[in-house]
Amino acid sequence: MISAVDLSFRYAGHKGWALKDVCLEVAPGECVILAGPSGGGKSTLAKCLSGLVPHFEKGVRAGRVLHNGVDLAELAMPRIALGVGAVFQNPRSQFFTTRVEDEVAFGCENAGLPRERMLRRIHRALERFNIAHLRQRTIFDLSAGERQKTILAAVYAMGPEVWILDEPSANLDPASMEDLRICLESLKREGKTLIIAEHRCHYLRGLADRVMVLAEGRIVEVQGGAGFFSQGNAQMSRRGLRWTRLPQGFTPPPAKRRQERLASRGLRFRYPGEGHDALQGADLSAGAGEIIALTGANGAGKTTLAMLLCGLFKERGGRVAIDGLARKAKERVRLCRLVLQEADHQLFTESAYKELRLGLADRGRDCGRGMELLEAIGLGEKAHCRPQSLSGGEKQRLAVAAALAAQPAILILDEPTSGLDAANMRRMGELLKQAAGRGGAVLVATHDAEFIQTCCTKTMHMEKGGVLNGQATGSQI
Repeated sequence: MISAVDLSFRYAGHKGWALKDVCLEVAPGECVILAGPSGGGKSTLAKCLSGLVPHFEKGVRAGRVLHNGVDLAELAMPRIALGVGAVFQNPRSQFFTTRVEDEVAFGCENAGLPRERMLRRIHRALERFNIAHLRQRTIFDLSAGERQKTILAAVYAMGPEVWILDEPSANLDPASMEDLRICLESLKREGKTLIIAEHRCHYLRGLADRVMVLAEGRIVEVQGGAGFFSQGNAQMSRRGLRWTRLPQGFTPPPAKRRQERLASRGLRFRYPGEGHDALQGADLSAGAGEIIALTGANGAGKTTLAMLLCGLFKERGGRVAIDGLARKAKERVRLCRLVLQEADHQLFTESAYKELRLGLADRGRDCGRGMELLEAIGLGEKAHCRPQSLSGGEKQRLAVAAALAAQPAILILDEPTSGLDAANMRRMGELLKQAAGRGGAVLVATHDAEFIQTCCTKTMHMEKGGVLNGQATGSQI
């Protein structure tokens, strides 16, 4: 059993408590979802339950976390890792080696397991998650789903009884999300205890025994899994939570004739050293005022296409036109803004406010636009905070707002709702509607069906480096 007793935690340098007087007990073999808004304490609780607090995160901790009656604060991290495993939102942040088999072996080697026992565990873990064929592959060549399975296998090889997972589905396409569910189901059948901090809970229907909702550092509600998932999407939206059921389809709105702002024809691209094209004649068209969802499995070419359209990659063949004129890569860099999935790579200044001023179309005349954007993304109170001190969702919103500040003709986003709660997902949608309402074209690479329904006007699906025919959605600006 794992439990928390009067658990509180405050991060070093912060005035408020991230957790306050949290009490919970999770029985062996139970699956518990930690739900609730961003900043509610889910990730902090996950760090506490996995031992990263107090052994890694600096701050003030009160209360206890007990695993089989022993306080994790009294155990060394290598000892904790044998009983409690952790999987976080971005698998790459947990990689220590460059090869799949080495990654699965890493924890066992550090635990000092005998060689023969370690080899048996590695083989079993690779087979268990169906990645034995990847054992010699470099981690840099893996898809998002394959990276997630590699981390799951590495944790499995350590043999923990308790699994703590923080937003494990955030970067996965629907097929990989279903694979994740199958993995979690099989772990539960083995008697493993699962604690999953998650916004998008729909894939956990029928798997969760209980759902705990956190807000402002406290557990404010506990529900049985069946009762939680019986609630409709409208009810979940009113409570500020993500949908429990994905929409089955979209109702096309009346067709509108729009001025074409972005178009690609026959676009091709090949990565250095590869024997085939990652993009194979990709064609698309985006009109003024449109918000187009670019869908497709991990590895279909969505990010590659985004990098080409905005000029960060140079095409091998084909052309890109903006406002009817063919544009070279260096011209597209000036006319487009791209927000990548990992926002850390796009934050450069010492405060959130300065980050927005860096992107303003007219830096010399702010006229309050910077603070307006910060308020619009819910970061008005953090104007003077360092961007790198913000949460993952806050960094994502800041990067998008900085791109919007430049008022670009073309705005391209790669998974902008990864890790966002319901309120901030809708806030992101409103920002994109504003950008499109000014006559810009917005292209969003996303797996998030709820977000597509919220704000997108059309979908385009990618497969094997090509763009298939688009479909109108039920949302209009």
